[in-house]
Amino acid sequence: MVRKAVRIIILFLILAIVLTGTLVWHTINFRPLTLGLYYEKVFWEDVLDDPETLTSLRILEPWGIRSHNHKWSDSSPEREMELADKAKRNLEILRTYDPSNLSGEDRTYYKALEWNLELEANRERFIYNYYPVNQLFGVQNNIPSFLATSHLVEDEEDLNAYLDRLKGISEKMDQVLRGLELRESNGVIPPDFILKKVIHEIQTFRVKDVEANILYSSLKNKLEKTNEISADEKTSSLAETKKILSDSIYPSYLKLQTFLERQLKFADNKAGAWKLPNGDQFYAHTLKNHTTTNLTPAEVHQIGLSEVSRIQTEMRTILESVGMKGKNIQTAMKELREKPEFQFPNEPSSKEKVLETYKSILEDAIQRSKPLFPKWPKAKVKVERIPEFKEAGAAGAYYEEPSLDGKRPGVFYANLRNIKEIPKFGMNTLTYHEAIPGHHLQIAWSQELTSAPRKLRNTYFTAFVEGWALYAEHLAKDYDFFSDPYIDLGRLQGELFRAVRLVVDTGIHYKRWSREEAIRYMSDNTGMGPMEVTSEIERYIVYPGQACAYKIGMMSFLKMREEWKNTKGTSFDIKEYHGFVLGKGSLPLEILELTSKEELGIAPKN
Repeated sequence: MVRKAVRIIILFLILAIVLTGTLVWHTINFRPLTLGLYYEKVFWEDVLDDPETLTSLRILEPWGIRSHNHKWSDSSPEREMELADKAKRNLEILRTYDPSNLSGEDRTYYKALEWNLELEANRERFIYNYYPVNQLFGVQNNIPSFLATSHLVEDEEDLNAYLDRLKGISEKMDQVLRGLELRESNGVIPPDFILKKVIHEIQTFRVKDVEANILYSSLKNKLEKTNEISADEKTSSLAETKKILSDSIYPSYLKLQTFLERQLKFADNKAGAWKLPNGDQFYAHTLKNHTTTNLTPAEVHQIGLSEVSRIQTEMRTILESVGMKGKNIQTAMKELREKPEFQFPNEPSSKEKVLETYKSILEDAIQRSKPLFPKWPKAKVKVERIPEFKEAGAAGAYYEEPSLDGKRPGVFYANLRNIKEIPKFGMNTLTYHEAIPGHHLQIAWSQELTSAPRKLRNTYFTAFVEGWALYAEHLAKDYDFFSDPYIDLGRLQGELFRAVRLVVDTGIHYKRWSREEAIRYMSDNTGMGPMEVTSEIERYIVYPGQACAYKIGMMSFLKMREEWKNTKGTSFDIKEYHGFVLGKGSLPLEILELTSKEELGIAPKN
């Protein structure tokens, strides 16, 4: 009897394995049977075809799968077209599922993915209008940054993967160069001032002392922190790294530099996307992509002008209260930035003091934020400086999300290129934006959601992500994280900066402003330093539309919060509101706003 029962159990197990295998095979090769399986399919198709994303997420490592860490993602122009074609196919399959029976979050997720795939499919017309080599996020600085920050080296397998990636850099560069040649044949060449910055960056990267190169020094630092690799293996791997740098990587960077120097001879100084093929349509497309709204460039420009005026009025009121009545904002903020009490001394130890100050502000922000949210992410966040080799062309700060396996925390990277660019009264706002309650809180929360499809958990709609971070700055003011009027001036200057972005981004790409006109407008209206302003304007030039997402997103979150307050009345709970807007992951604003109205009963559900 017992043997018979065992045989039956074994048969059931075999049947379950066969059925599961059949279902997996069918899902991979055909239209998935359910919408949930479809969501899984599109997610895994994307990440399994992208080794760099797999390394960043560390989603396969818990299963012992690490072969992807030896490879680079495909950067060829053919791959760019394949991605647009895949979006078209996935959109067609998504629309074969009947959404009429979906309700609540399921309907929201369907709409969000449809919105995203539709936009990705439509980018085929503009597929080569982007500059893959630029001073902000070009392949020439992404490669060393990625290896230094995302590629962990804890044992021999990781070390061998690191070395294989070093060997693969020249092939990746060749793929990029083919894309640059294709773009050039279509009239897509970066402005001369962008080319000069990238050429200088490559020259800086190719330092004579190979051991000073970040690809060598960062590996050496990683090896010093692990006991899983023998001393002999460490020594030989560092020697091999020097050889790969000298014999392969440096020549590949020089090849790119030579190509860019040739382009520089006939490049122009026109800054806007309008100069590219179908430039006006391209800008409208990328503006929609980043703001996730249907606002036109003209409407965004006007919103910017209106918000600049409003914020400047608030700043003048505070300036008057601290004894600076009658001074224009540019002069007043410049004077404040230069006051000794708001400056770190210009000495070597100050850079470490800046990082320590950011860390202290972050700890305080964590404690003040926790009562405002119904849950808290598990992933930690830390503060580090932007790698020196790329800080000249980088923004004032940025955030890098944590890995999914918990090995790598979220990181708030601060730019320490010039101590004078870091007034103390602006540090709180920057911390709230990049870490808590801004990027880290929102992105780590999204990563840890279990209800949302994986595809959406790891899709970051710019207006949602950046809009939330700017909303977080406002939230800190609303809930008394600080009382110092100078810190509030720093907050308002940050918001003014984002409002000015609406004006200059549309000015450059829609109204055909020159780089110099945009620099002048930002300088006249923010009081920011000349180096910082120039760096920002050149960022918008290579990343059309992205800078508009911050203010548009913030205004959306504030508008929805007011709707919740007005509808809920005395029962309004900030934790409930935050749980709603963050509880579904990153979404296009037009879908989030409609879902919010449905939740409040002020819009019919459809």
